[in-house]
Amino acid sequence: MGQTVRIARKRRRERPVSPPSTYDSTADDRNAREPTRAEPATVRYGGHGGYYHDRGGHDDCGGAPMSVPCEEPTAVVGVGESVRSARAREALLEGIATDLIVVDTPADALECLEDRDDVGCVVTARSLSGTDATGLECCRAVREYSVDLPVVFYVAEDAPDPDAVRRALNAGAAGYYTGADPLAELRDAVDDAIETYDRRRVAAAESDAFTTVLEDLGVNIYVKDDQARYLRAANVPDSADAADSLGKTDLDVYGDNDPETARAAYEDDLRVIETGEPIYEKDERYGTDRTAHVVRTTKVPWTDDDGTTKGLVGITFDITALKHQATELEALRDRFDRFASNVRHELKNPLQVASGHLELGRKTGDGESLAHAATALERIEEVLNDLESIATDEAGDPAERTRTLEDLVEDVWTVLRTDAATLENEFPPSARTATGTETLRPVFENLFKNALTHGEPDVTVRIGPLEDGFYVEDTGPGIPESEREAVLEAGYTTASEGDGMGLTLVADVCNQRGWTLEIGRSPEGGARFEITNCPLIREPTADDREDVRKDPGLGLDAETAVGTLEGDCGAEYDPARNRWAVTADGANIWRHWNDFYFVHTVVEGPVSIRARVVDIEGVDPFSKAGVMVRDELTEDASYGYVGATPGFGTEMLWRTRRGEEGISQQLREAERSEWFRVDLLEGTATCFVSQDGQRWVPIDQRPIDRTGPVYAGLAVCSVVAGHPCTAQFEDVSVVDLAVESADD
Repeated sequence: MGQTVRIARKRRRERPVSPPSTYDSTADDRNAREPTRAEPATVRYGGHGGYYHDRGGHDDCGGAPMSVPCEEPTAVVGVGESVRSARAREALLEGIATDLIVVDTPADALECLEDRDDVGCVVTARSLSGTDATGLECCRAVREYSVDLPVVFYVAEDAPDPDAVRRALNAGAAGYYTGADPLAELRDAVDDAIETYDRRRVAAAESDAFTTVLEDLGVNIYVKDDQARYLRAANVPDSADAADSLGKTDLDVYGDNDPETARAAYEDDLRVIETGEPIYEKDERYGTDRTAHVVRTTKVPWTDDDGTTKGLVGITFDITALKHQATELEALRDRFDRFASNVRHELKNPLQVASGHLELGRKTGDGESLAHAATALERIEEVLNDLESIATDEAGDPAERTRTLEDLVEDVWTVLRTDAATLENEFPPSARTATGTETLRPVFENLFKNALTHGEPDVTVRIGPLEDGFYVEDTGPGIPESEREAVLEAGYTTASEGDGMGLTLVADVCNQRGWTLEIGRSPEGGARFEITNCPLIREPTADDREDVRKDPGLGLDAETAVGTLEGDCGAEYDPARNRWAVTADGANIWRHWNDFYFVHTVVEGPVSIRARVVDIEGVDPFSKAGVMVRDELTEDASYGYVGATPGFGTEMLWRTRRGEEGISQQLREAERSEWFRVDLLEGTATCFVSQDGQRWVPIDQRPIDRTGPVYAGLAVCSVVAGHPCTAQFEDVSVVDLAVESADD
């Protein structure tokens, strides 16, 4: 390395405001970058002396990346003999520069730049004595190191060479000064160069940091102009594409999908821009029902130095999960409040029985009384288990909790110990349910108690199946239509000793499970309770019937998009592994929505479709992948479906009649099943689950309108339009179920 001369650093001081200078390193401070290649220069004479480069706007990101050190860039590196003069050093240090390091060669200058972060300008001679290098080579080397770091020529000659000036400026020099120019102009030129470089590097660093925030932080930050149009926006999941949003308002971007919310957001933008008043943490809800999400938005005015509003800056956080947690917490609190009330209600009678028999046993020593007390205590334990199961929404293996409804109803009726009242149990022996006994037993018991409490001693209670649930009715006085909503509220009762909690517990269970509870009149004028969308099996399944045989399996030979899909959807089959990979987006398969990708085959007669869902991407907690049978491929066709969701376990979907709204039901499981199956037999569809693909447990059964052939296959829906998910299926089989006639 050549000789380096360190000029003592002076105390840093506040930067002076420089007077107008003959030097202009930028010509336009809006240009954040300089070109890396030599371009024809417009050389201008700076009045009293010196030359500077008048450039138009350039945006070239070449050269080494800038950093923004904690120190201001007030050091100057001088290269060559012309900078060593005492007069030149003194003049430079009278300005912004606080440190001057003089070196001999371009390599020495670059080494200094590597070592220090506070260099704001390089001043070079044209000829570097004692070396083969030139000032032009020094300028190019510095510009290659950092395209923004300014280089000023200061040459000893009194008369500038116009050709040399042009070459220097074309090489990227910020100015060219000679010994004939006043040193004050050199100082001002260097000061201007340092200040411009400082502004540019800070602006570039801030812009780069802001770009990183927009692109990598995953937070929905955006900038809008005074017409509420997007200027910059972050790319975040489940939001409009940032590039497509530029130059558009929220009305333009979101108006088609959610016009009401888009209009409200647009009006908020205009209010912030026009009034200058910010909006802090406003919650906004998008979508409806289970697909809705909630965001929290803050918008503040964006103003210039004189306070004029240029637009706004906003930030939006998706707080859907927080809202769900708050809702769940509130529901949990309410659930435990109701649990305490239900405990008092349900245990009141068995506690009285146990206490009475214990007292009688103590007085008489009768062993039978003690036996009755022990039975009452066992009943208390049973009630507590039921209520705990309801309160915690516990679930188990469907195979272990499935039992016949006929037996469950008889068990509950026996516990009530009624002599004069009559039970008419119309559940067929084949009727069974995968809903836990702990859930159904309190429902049956409280509906029976209601009939026994309000009816005559010889009241008749009738229970039986519906297409998608069951009913309980009696021959008592009935419930007036004006009171049917009130009787389900906690504390409502017309009995002198009642507490009004029995029917409330029934309503709680129905709400918790997604069942529908309706109150009407029985044929005799008594009360009738209908509970629908409740999974149960009424008819014998194909596995139970001896007249059903299974013909050889069929292959899936067609695929189609049902409804409206926006993303890239399709299916691939791996025959070696018997694995299907199906990709689809879609709004939903529920209510009026019927958007999904369907890989299927067509069967004329009864059919069984079964498969294992190996994996499903969690684009949404309700994303769906499962097996389906449907009447047609049209959106309003009837269908039956069972499959997996990422967040809610097994889901069953039904549209039993063409054009009706589809309904959904989730199966409470401690561990989600992987194998799913739907059978369509004589107009009735049955959904099954399995843990091993061998032992199939029926979980729901409903009649399906059918007008022609059956479409059976694999259905996938992400539940987020425009954002596909992929599901993997294995062990897929379609079996043609043939029913043998009596003559066979």
